[in-house]
Amino acid sequence: MIPDKMNAIQLSGPGDFSLVEVPVPKPGPYELLCRVESVTICGTDPHIINGDFPGFWPPGYPFIPGHEWAGTVVTADERARQFGYREGDRVCGISHSGCGYCDMCLAGRFTLCRNYGNHELNHRQYGHTTRGAYAQYISATVKSVAHIPDSMDFDVGAMMDPLSIALHMVQRSGLKAGEDILVNGTGPQGLFSILLARAMGAGKVIASGSGFRLEIAEKLGAIPVNYRDEDVVDRVRELTGGQGVPRVLECAGTPVGARTACDAVAKGGRIAMVGIPPEGDVVLPVKKIVLEEIDVVGCRANPNTLEQAIRLVQENGVDMAFFLTHRFPLEEFEKALDIFVNRREKSLKIAIKPNNT
Repeated sequence: MIPDKMNAIQLSGPGDFSLVEVPVPKPGPYELLCRVESVTICGTDPHIINGDFPGFWPPGYPFIPGHEWAGTVVTADERARQFGYREGDRVCGISHSGCGYCDMCLAGRFTLCRNYGNHELNHRQYGHTTRGAYAQYISATVKSVAHIPDSMDFDVGAMMDPLSIALHMVQRSGLKAGEDILVNGTGPQGLFSILLARAMGAGKVIASGSGFRLEIAEKLGAIPVNYRDEDVVDRVRELTGGQGVPRVLECAGTPVGARTACDAVAKGGRIAMVGIPPEGDVVLPVKKIVLEEIDVVGCRANPNTLEQAIRLVQENGVDMAFFLTHRFPLEEFEKALDIFVNRREKSLKIAIKPNNT
């Protein structure tokens, strides 16, 4: 039986959140009501919680954040059932769902939907502009979910969202088998990118980072470069015969990281950027970019890569549970967030369990 009320983490203003009781959402056309079994903390979540994107993420208060989730279908709208969803199905979700009608959506680039934020035209971004998954239940459109295998743990299922973002970035980089690649930043996105680059046949995978996360990068098979002790560009050129790398994944999201990417890339190479510097825009070496024909591409979320990521993990026996270091009930969200933000206890991915399962 579905309860009328549920527990959720609700924002009342910038930095102001609490555990509250709210109504269980009512699914609309093409939507599923899902019991949230696991939701992992994303690096964007602390910024949303702190109000770093005023009036945008979230558009207003009160608001329920969270978007890296997996769970069980509780009810399926009749039209959702026609797309193969039934009560009891195991699913995971992503944050984006485009309107489905604009030119970007029709081209498969729904993360660039022309009607972003317009709920009347059916755009959704869960945990950003639409209430999210730090709750016992979530109502989500079939456009934003995918089935997960019975053998896939829900905590791993919740990580399919960030993994599919990393997959989109690797694909946008144009990586070819045998090519060397630099991964700037060894947070979860960087570490997932290392895993994927190796799985997709990269040559040397060089990782720039520091601390215990750089140690994890080395365990994943990357050549570690500690940017605190070494000149990253010099080390990259030493490892590539002075040429630089043909592909760079910029995951650090800092001005220094963006400049390092430009200086380390080889002539005719490509930089794929997913990190957004909180300080604002940065100055890039346009002369080098033009004269050496460097491609710089942005990577927004995970258009059409969720099911690819699920299959990649399932068919190749990828140990995603390796990245999960902590689990907390919803009642201990504040503690979990503190550990995540301050990188305490060698944390990587932290799972919140709204239903304590």
